[in-house]
Amino acid sequence: MNRRIEAVLLLDCRNTLAEGIQWHPGHGRLYWTDILGRTLWSCDAEGGAVETRGFDKRIGSFAFCTDDRILLALEDALALYDPDSGSLTTLVPVEADEPRTRTNDGRVDRAGRFVFGGVDEHGLKPYSAVYQFNGVRALRLFDGVGCANSIAFSPDGARMYFADTAGKTIERISYEPDGVLGARRTFATLGEDEGGPDGSCVDAEGALWNAQFNGARVQRFLPDGSRDIRVDLPVSQVTCACFGGPDLDRLYITTAREHFTQAQAAAEPTAGGIFVAEVGAAFGVEGLPEERFAGVIEI
Repeated sequence: MNRRIEAVLLLDCRNTLAEGIQWHPGHGRLYWTDILGRTLWSCDAEGGAVETRGFDKRIGSFAFCTDDRILLALEDALALYDPDSGSLTTLVPVEADEPRTRTNDGRVDRAGRFVFGGVDEHGLKPYSAVYQFNGVRALRLFDGVGCANSIAFSPDGARMYFADTAGKTIERISYEPDGVLGARRTFATLGEDEGGPDGSCVDAEGALWNAQFNGARVQRFLPDGSRDIRVDLPVSQVTCACFGGPDLDRLYITTAREHFTQAQAAAEPTAGGIFVAEVGAAFGVEGLPEERFAGVIEI
């Protein structure tokens, strides 16, 4: 079965590379990063009350802490940001000796650890890695990564999803309660018209929603890897998705306009905007609350 729905524009912000979108239920707001714009954005559920905060370095991904501070994966380090005071404290370096790479996709696992990876910005060569941060150190989980994406976790936390956008495959990895990785296998392989696997989220039924960069869609994969609902967008560079709104039944989607030519910008004027699809109303699907980073950070 492949049911379809169209996403509509929520906010015409025209970010260069919007990513990492999350819903904060306590704030009733969406948050995301424009990586190349070095900016953390937020808005309400309807795309209003927009707020931005600029930084000196690019933000690949981020996570909310249990105390509402924000863990930022800056381009070459993890840092702790306090929105109330505006303070930014560097915690640990990340591939600081590798000028080709920066941080990219990341998400908190079901035990409260932050799992993130990097990208080689000069050809998606396998020069980066995936890491797990518990508040003290960033443990390297595996190497040989060109562009880390699709990091997400099953509802019970026993499976981790991962994709290297340098290829066309989404993997499913056994994930132990202590964060140790087990067997890896192919979960899904994208077709030629589907672009590359980008950011993902998991819904309450354990299905994976994968944004497809240069594929103009978000595809829902059931737990067995089969395709289900397809969300179509009017722009090609679809980067990430999350469930949000008071009932977690709306799918919010980030997009990009990276390296657009003048002709591409004219053909896709809303690229880089935030979109929404009413998947709850249409199909009865709901998401899961975003996990908070629970590591104890001593600074």
